[in-house]
Amino acid sequence: MTWKDRPFNQIGKDPLKNNSKTENKESLSADSCKCPSCASNIFYEPELASMVCPNCGNVYSPDTLEPRGSLGVTKEHDYIGSGDMSEEDKRRHEIICNSCGAALVADENTMSTMCPFCGSPALITKRMSREFKPDYIIPFKIDKDRAESLMKQWLAEKKYTSAGFKAKLRMTHMTALYVPFWLVDCSVNSDISGTGIQGRGLMKDFYEVNSTITYYVKGVPFDASLQIPNKLMEACEPFDYSEMVRFESKYLQGFYANKYDQLPTEMTDRIVRRMEKFSRSTTDSLAGRYDRFEERSEKNITWLSDISVRYCLLPVWFVTIEYGGEKYQFAVNGQTGEACGRVPITKTVDIASNIRSIADSNWIFLPIALAIVFGGLLWYLTASSEVSPFKSFMVVLLTVLLVADLIALVLMEILKLSYGLFANISNKANEQTDYDKDPGLDCYLDSSRTPKRTLSETLLRHLIKVTDENGRVIDERSIEI
Repeated sequence: MTWKDRPFNQIGKDPLKNNSKTENKESLSADSCKCPSCASNIFYEPELASMVCPNCGNVYSPDTLEPRGSLGVTKEHDYIGSGDMSEEDKRRHEIICNSCGAALVADENTMSTMCPFCGSPALITKRMSREFKPDYIIPFKIDKDRAESLMKQWLAEKKYTSAGFKAKLRMTHMTALYVPFWLVDCSVNSDISGTGIQGRGLMKDFYEVNSTITYYVKGVPFDASLQIPNKLMEACEPFDYSEMVRFESKYLQGFYANKYDQLPTEMTDRIVRRMEKFSRSTTDSLAGRYDRFEERSEKNITWLSDISVRYCLLPVWFVTIEYGGEKYQFAVNGQTGEACGRVPITKTVDIASNIRSIADSNWIFLPIALAIVFGGLLWYLTASSEVSPFKSFMVVLLTVLLVADLIALVLMEILKLSYGLFANISNKANEQTDYDKDPGLDCYLDSSRTPKRTLSETLLRHLIKVTDENGRVIDERSIEI
């Protein structure tokens, strides 16, 4: 499915149409840090390498104030009374959790007895205080029975999780919830700098390498709820945007919807970090051109342009399990059926992890030192001709301690030899019990736009190694270019 087929893949009105690029570019100065759109104070956002207006969300180049897009959205408005609210919102109510602070939106016929995030029954129902109208929504396709079945199948594959924890799932209710997401469209620009080294023998060439890579993404989702782990929602991806429709109230009937408590301008670090993570893979392809590539991280930067954001509700089934004094959250994608979560590991894996830690430490030197001490004392006592009950007792005691110490030394050597086995068990358990990895950005690349790459390569110097008649390196000569 390409973005050309997706419902909102059209060019909308430009919120920055009154701020088009001009021939005369003015540099940013101390008295010009005002938003060209709304005249509010704008601030430099290091994660975006841009100036951002916290009022309207527009993003600008830091040196010229040219528009780079917008993180602004049509926000829900606060209302003093209910006169300005739509009739649909008047029939809805909010459910507030006194325990974790989660705020849910539901229709007048949908009630709740338990918070889907923390499992607390301490809920308060009140009238809607502000208008609630997202831009888009993906309706639920999977019902509760199917979601429970998919979750149990997923959990059954976690062989490093105790049976008691798996049985706990049968006593827990799953809740259908529309989760608020910001869908980000943008151009991602990555500047990469480093030194490329060609040659492995007696001659090497050193190159100054600078590369800029630009690619385009569409609809990268970022959940806007503080009550939901970001990794949990990333593990639920991807959603099929071909089934996304304009928001209508009918889709909320019988379901809960979480209200956003983070704006795009408040999560720029998350947005850039995810884009940057994907951009790092391009460094690997660049490094493949050389025998060795030394990256200059201080000169590498990823920044975004042509930014736009949409507010969307995506369907997720939630279940919370309390086990061993800790709460575990799980989710099933309400459209695709992808199950995910984080599970506790069994005591067997804990033992393997502890054994791995012992084998990986320097504790083996302790029994060696004790063996030397006990052996030395035992030799001293047996070499003496003096006979006494105390001496006999000490000889027996030291003999026992020396034997026990040697046994401990042998066991630690066995642990060393078994290190790989225990490390493998521990690593596999951690992989299976942690959140699944996010799908990256491959599924969000805008196929209608071609990625761009520029590469600048300058030869800096030749390095020649001088050898003697035996082939030993006796000197190095550097020829600067």
